[in-house]
Amino acid sequence: MKSSLVGFPNIDAYISMIAIGIKDQLAYKLDYIISLFFKFINVLFMILIWSAIYLGTGVASIRGLSLPDIYVYFFIIYALRGVANMQLPDVIEEDIQEGSIATAYTRPLRYPIQVYMRGAAEDLMAMLLITVPFFVIAVLIAHVTLTLGTVLLLLVEILIGYVLVNLIGFLVGMTAVKLINIGGLEAVIWSTLLLLGGGIVPLNMMPLVVQQILYLSPFAIMLYIPATTFLGTVSQSIIVTNILASLAWIALLTVVAFIAWDRVRRQITSAGG
Repeated sequence: MKSSLVGFPNIDAYISMIAIGIKDQLAYKLDYIISLFFKFINVLFMILIWSAIYLGTGVASIRGLSLPDIYVYFFIIYALRGVANMQLPDVIEEDIQEGSIATAYTRPLRYPIQVYMRGAAEDLMAMLLITVPFFVIAVLIAHVTLTLGTVLLLLVEILIGYVLVNLIGFLVGMTAVKLINIGGLEAVIWSTLLLLGGGIVPLNMMPLVVQQILYLSPFAIMLYIPATTFLGTVSQSIIVTNILASLAWIALLTVVAFIAWDRVRRQITSAGG
C-alpha cells in the first residue's frame, strides 16, 4: 500500500532513508561505545569542578541545587546532549561541497526533509546508545521514581529541543553555500548553545535578568529545562513560559529555514545547477 500525505509525498521513501541510515550506523557501534566512555569522563570532570566549588565555599546548596543535585544534573545534561546534537550542518556541507545539492530540488524527495531524515538515523542511534545509559545512571543516582506526568512532560520538552536544534543546524548548514568551511561557525554555535542552554552552568545560577532572557530564548529547553524538570527544581510557570516561547521560536525558525532554502535553491538554479 502506497502511503502519501499532503505536503509530504513519498513518505515511504523518507522512512526507508531512516531505516537504511540505522543499518549503516550499526556498523559503528564501537564508535558509540568510545564516545559514551569519553562523555562519562567529561561528566566526572564537570562533577569534580563543581564539587570543588561547593566544598571550597562550604555551602550546602546554591540557588536550590545541592551537590548531589549537581551530580544528577550533569548526567542528565550529557544524556540530553545525545539528543541536542548538530548533525545537519555536516550533512549539508558535504552535499554542497560534493555538488549533490545542485539537483536536490528536482528530486521527488524534498531536500529539507530529506537531509533531516539522513541525520535522523544517527540521532536515533545516539539516543539509544548515549542518551538512555546516562538517563539510567541519573535515575539510579537520584533514587527517584518518575511519575507518568513528569515523563510525558520530559518527552515534550526533549522533542521541542530536538526540533529547535535541527532548525538551527539547518540554517547553519545553509551558510556552507557562501563559506568554504563551516567548522568554525559550528563550534561557535555549539559552544553558545551549551553555555546559554545550561550545559556548563545551571541557568538559575546566573543573574536574574539573564535568566529571564534565557527562559524566552530557544536554548533553555534544549538542556536546562528538561534537566531541572527531572530534578523537580524548576517552577511550573517557568516551564510553561519556556515551552510557549520555544514553540514561537520553532514557528519563526521554520519560516526562516524555508526562506533560506528557497534562496539557496534559486542561487543554485541561476548558477546553472
